[in-house]
Amino acid sequence: MEIVVSIDFLPNLIRLGQTKIVEDFLRKKFKNSLPSKIARYGKLPHLMVRLGPFNSLITETRNLYVDEYYRAAVALSGMTAESLCISIAEERVKDESLKRQLTDPSIPCRTKIEPLKKYLRIAKSASLFHRILDIRKEYLHLHKTRVLPEEVLKCINMLHLAVIAEYGLVPAEGGKVRFATKKDVEQLAKKMGMRL
Repeated sequence: MEIVVSIDFLPNLIRLGQTKIVEDFLRKKFKNSLPSKIARYGKLPHLMVRLGPFNSLITETRNLYVDEYYRAAVALSGMTAESLCISIAEERVKDESLKRQLTDPSIPCRTKIEPLKKYLRIAKSASLFHRILDIRKEYLHLHKTRVLPEEVLKCINMLHLAVIAEYGLVPAEGGKVRFATKKDVEQLAKKMGMRL
């Protein structure tokens, strides 16, 4: 009987003081993967957003995609969508009871989207949140065992559209910036080859 195994001796080499071997291996691995990383980075849209609690999440999501950690990128896209919903509720909902409900971590994000609709800057964000969560569900629960890079990019692009819609900034006259409008988001979606 043939047994196929996966072996990672790098931790042992480091513990044995053979860090030069590990460094050379990692440098070569990075150098070989650089062209594909650059290609994936080139597929992402530019991003200029007002700072919020979701910024580190979207940056990390982009990095996971560039580094080809597709499942992690999809999972984090869903987490970022949830973070966006919480951020919107915290900033825009004045009714304290509703705000507590919409920021309660024990309540599923999907049930928060409908009550949040009237607080969204661009109504299509609600649909984007649902679609991101749909893709995350497929990967998170292993309904899809084969990763489709183009579907991962679609998920991340929907996340970008939602972030731009709710917190995005675009250049304005005089070197200033302004919040993105529905038209700005629609133009970005068109550039991405997506329909809102």
